[in-house]
This record gives sequence, structure tokens and C-alpha cells, in this order.
Amino acid sequence: MSVAQLKQQAAGVKQGLDQLLQLHSEVGASVSQINQLDPAYHPAEASSNESLQVHVQLSLAAAHVNSAVTQLSSVRSGLSGAVGALRATGAPPPVISSAAEGTDQQPQTRRPSYRLIHRSGNPPPVHQGPARRRLSRDELANVFGHLQPWELTRHRRPLGTPLFHQSAANYTHLVIDCEDDTARRMWETMPLAVAHKWGKRATNVREIKHRHPAMRDGWCRGTWVTLVEGHAIGRAVIADKKRREREGGEGTAAAAAEQEDDGSWSADEGTLEVLSFEEVKLNHSIDIPYPVPSSALPAAPVHLPALKTVDNIPGEYMKTRVGRQWLTPAVRTLIIRDPLAEVAGARAWVADCEAIEVLQRRGWGAEDATNMLSALPADGKSFAALHTLRGIRLGFGTPAEIDRLREVLVARGVRRSIRELKIVWNTLSNTDEDWERLQKTAQLVDAVAHSEALSRRVVGNIRGRGRIDDELLSRTSSGGTPTMQRIMHEFAKTAGMVTYSGEDEATPPAISDDTFLAAHTLLLLNVALDDEAKKKRAVEIASHMPSLSYIEAGDYQNDVPLDAPVREVWRFLEKLQTVLVSKGRQNILTLYLAVSAADFTAPLSHGRSPSLWGQGVNAKRPPIEKVYVSVDGHVEEDKLERFYQHAMASINSYNHKLKGHKRTEVCFMDDAVGTDFDRRFLAQQISLNFSGGPYEFSFNADGMVAERRDVEIGTEG
Repeated sequence: MSVAQLKQQAAGVKQGLDQLLQLHSEVGASVSQINQLDPAYHPAEASSNESLQVHVQLSLAAAHVNSAVTQLSSVRSGLSGAVGALRATGAPPPVISSAAEGTDQQPQTRRPSYRLIHRSGNPPPVHQGPARRRLSRDELANVFGHLQPWELTRHRRPLGTPLFHQSAANYTHLVIDCEDDTARRMWETMPLAVAHKWGKRATNVREIKHRHPAMRDGWCRGTWVTLVEGHAIGRAVIADKKRREREGGEGTAAAAAEQEDDGSWSADEGTLEVLSFEEVKLNHSIDIPYPVPSSALPAAPVHLPALKTVDNIPGEYMKTRVGRQWLTPAVRTLIIRDPLAEVAGARAWVADCEAIEVLQRRGWGAEDATNMLSALPADGKSFAALHTLRGIRLGFGTPAEIDRLREVLVARGVRRSIRELKIVWNTLSNTDEDWERLQKTAQLVDAVAHSEALSRRVVGNIRGRGRIDDELLSRTSSGGTPTMQRIMHEFAKTAGMVTYSGEDEATPPAISDDTFLAAHTLLLLNVALDDEAKKKRAVEIASHMPSLSYIEAGDYQNDVPLDAPVREVWRFLEKLQTVLVSKGRQNILTLYLAVSAADFTAPLSHGRSPSLWGQGVNAKRPPIEKVYVSVDGHVEEDKLERFYQHAMASINSYNHKLKGHKRTEVCFMDDAVGTDFDRRFLAQQISLNFSGGPYEFSFNADGMVAERRDVEIGTEG
């Protein structure tokens, strides 16, 4: 090749380098702008369209730069050596002047102090060739594999079918998301056949997550099921292809298509490891359509050999597996969100899960648990791997059902092997049935719990929502087994309500501040205040409830009264205040009184009257911020005026004689009594509310309300 041709070729390379310098300036300016972004003023979500577009463009730019650096680096040394050799063979001998003889040679030329970044008259060079020609297919697939399905679909035509499918195959996580508006509309309008195709394409997915609207568990139920089944078929296609390659033949495309249609694919090791579900609270204005029904049952078994975790699955979804021939032998963790799972659906999930280690279902009863767990054979080993069992609600099961559950677990290999056991109770009453239920529960714990489980709580924390009878605590302390006593004390610590009925206790157990640690309500029933000894016991219980804030005298909802005049309630509160002061404590209380209408027609000084007039000074009682009075019973017409006057007098007594008082509410169970009271109040409400007093009176749907004026009406601050 002549020197002229080499110079022409070198000029082309030089022009390309000049273009690279120009691009360096322009791309560098964009990168600098990105580096100058302040996250405080650009709180864009990672899933927004703008951030995704920048991510894609930066990925392409990085790939170009890396490719250019790699390629130029590989030719730099070779080019330098070739040019040096060419100059050595064709260069004339150097001419050295006499003046320069005997001196060190110095560079004869100086490099300019500038560089060419643009040649005037030429448009800036822009290379707009297809991305698939500038990057390898694998690099492009990695870039576009970060796009959601609806975003990837937009690029299908420029990418081409092979690259499109390879990009989809790079998915590792798929999220059926209801929170993002675009994603929600895409998923809920996606035909099941299309969802099946996306599942087939996502042959490397490791997790499929379903974020559905709260209270709408069925949203896109068919979509996630179809995605899973499509993925299984896609994996089976790969496995079958590998098998045929090992056997030395690929087979025809027609034969492959025929096999795909009938579902007769061999299983492989799989990639899908996690199915997870999340409930999302959406704005009420968002319209959520009814769920698309599931697709037709698959013709062949659906192999999911890598599936290990099913997390937080709604009970509504359990039944979707019935009849679908899913095979999930590797499942180790199954967490069911709620108790609304059908028995058939629950059994379908555990029928082939002999490797299961963690099983949790919120609020399942003993009978439901037995029906579910008996899906596996009673061979002495089918549940041998199980080490965590949570959420069994034994408070509603009969003693026989609890006993049957113990037998089912033991027959399947659960013998003192559960290292984390959580059972749930809601109520422990002093009844023979609850006593026997407690006995059977203790036997269950003794049979299945490992010593490690017994080193922690076995009764789940109900966080102040349960109810316990104090008398049962006494009964268990004197006649229960150690495990019964353990269950009783663990439940007592987290129960929210303690009931005392004044029943005889052979040996009342000692009570400390740790006994009813979370209890906020003391319910006094029957003969709880019948004599001084029982009042003393009631005060002992109340004074050892650190979180006490609510005292109920009688239970009108269950028609269980407190057989004592209201005067005895005030005396009980005085005794309680004395003990609290001695302990340096002050509890601000809400008091609930269940009284009869006849109590309001009794003389105000009578012990039956709810009024505080004549009941001592304020300092004797603890601060009572709110009083709720429930009035049951009918009032004769000739006594309605007296009833109204005494009720108003009682309300005024609370306003004036209770420390820290803010609100009184009187509720009438008898509609006729409430209507008459309302009529009389309306006739007097102007004088009541405009007299300048500290309280404002009103009448709502429940009854009469008196509230301090510095407290917003309708609130219970």
C-alpha cells in the first residue's frame, strides 16, 4: 500500500478521533449534570419512566465507552510498533548541522497548547446506528432485562424477536404491582394468554411478587397463577431441549410445538424460589375491577422444583391450587396470611411438602389445622423436618379437637421437635370447658415442643386484645400442671382485660406488676364488690395493673351485671386511690357504669343512684377523665320527669366532683326512654349551653353528652 493511501487512511482515523473528542465533551456535560442532581429536589422513584430512561441510556453509554476503550487499547501498541517499523525502513539518515555536532539532541517541534474539538463548517458527528450493531446481544439483553414487561414490549420491533426474548429471559424478579398506576392498568387488562407467554419467557425468574389492593385479595389472581404455570412450561422446554441434545438429536420444531401443546415436558432443577404477597392500601377513589378468573386447568403436572418459600399468601388464594397439579416438593416455608383458607386449598399446598420446615397460618383453629396437616401420610416422618409452627388458635377448639391435633402431629414425626411454637388464645374463662381445653393444650405442648421452644414464649402476644378471668389463675396455680401454669401466666401477661367476679378462690395467688403487664381494662362482675374481702382482692388486682386505664362495672353486652349499687363502685375507687398513692402512681381512668333505669329514679342520696352528690370529696378518687353510663330498662310515664332530672343531676355531679373530668356520655338502651330524654333536653338546651358554664351539652345518636368546652366535641382525646 502506498504512503499516500496510508496517509488518507490515517486522516480518516484522525477525523474519527476528533469526533470522539467532540462526543467526549457532549456526553461529559450530560454526566456532569447528573452528578449535580440533588436528591432532596429530585425525589423520583426508581421505577419512574424518567429514571428508567436515564438508566437505559447510561447503560448504553457505559457499554459503548467500555467497548471503545477495550478496542483502542488492543490496537494501540500494535499500531505504534507498526508505524515505528515503517519509519525505520524508509526514513533518510538524519542531517546534523556542524553547529549541532557534539550536543544532545532536543525536540525540534512543540505540541500545540490546544486540541481540536470541532472543525468549522462540519456538522457535529452523530452515530445513530442500531444499538444491536454497537453492543453484543448479551450486553443488550442485560440492559433491557431491567425493564418491566409493558416497557420492554415498546422496544420489541427495534430489538427484534431473538433479543426481545433473551431480555425477558433475564428477568429475576417479577412484580404484579397495584400501587403504580401504569403497572396496575397493565396487569389488570392483560389477557391470561399473554400472562402465560410472559411466564414462559421469564425462564430465569427467582421471585414472583403479587402486591394486591387491601381487601381485594382476588385482584389479578388468575394472572399470577398463569405466570407461574407459564414459567414452569418455559423451564420444561429448556430441560427437554437439553435432554434431546444429550440424546444426540434436536428434533423438529413441529415436534417441539406438539409437545408444548400437550404439556408433556420433563422437569428440571428450576429457578423460581419465592412466591410472595403483599397487601397495599390504595386511595378509595381508585376503581379496582373484579378479578379475572383463572385459566383452564393445566393438562399435565406443573413442576416447580426450586420453589422454597410461599410468603404471606392470602387465604383466598389457597384454593387456586386445587386441581392444578402443581408439584412443589422443595417448599420449606409456608406462611398463610389469614384464616379464610378452604380446607381443600390448604391441603393442596402441603400434600407434597415433606421438606416443610416453617408453617404459619394466622388464626387457624385446631380442627382446621388437623384437616390441613392430615394431607400428608401418617408414616412417622412426613413432618419430621418441621421445626416452626405458629398461629394455631386453640381458644375456640374443643378439647377433643386439640387432642386430635396432637395425635396427627405425633403420627407424622413431630415428637418434641418443634423449636419455635406459637399458639393463640383470646379468652381464658373460669369454666370447666376452658379448664379442660387448657389441659389438652398443655399435653400438646409437652408432646411436640423441643426444649429450645420452651426457652421462649409459646403463647403468642395478643397485644392487649385478650380477656382472662382472675379466678382461673388461682385455679391453675393450685391444681394445674407446670405447662398449664406456664401457658396461663404467658397469656395473662399480654391479655388486655382482666375479669373479676368475686368467685371463691381456695388460695388466691400472689399478684405482681408483672402478672397483668399489658392489661388496660378491669371488668367487675357479679359479686366482685359484695364484701370487704372481695373489694380488697379487686383493689389488689387493679393496683397491680401498670397499664390500667379503664374500669367497667357490669357487662351489658353479655348481660352480666355487677350485683352492687353504684355507691360501692365509688368506695372501691377510693380504696384503689389510697393504694395507688402509697405506690407513687397515678392512673387517669375511664369509668363505665352499667345501671338500670330504676337506679336513676331512686333518691340522689340513695346508694343505688349513680350520682356523686354526697359521696365524699374529689381527692379520694383517682382522676376519672371520662364516664360512660349505659342505662337499661323501661321508665313508667309518670316517672319520666324524675328520671330526666336525676340523670342531669348525676351528669352535673361528675362534671363538678371528678378530678380531671372531660366528658360524660349517657346511652339509653330503651328507645322510648331515649326519645323522651331527647325531647326534654331540647327544651332546655339553650339555657344549659348559654349559661357560661365550662361544659357543653349535646345529644347524639347514642344519648346525652356533656363535654368540657376546651375539648373538641366528638373526640375522645
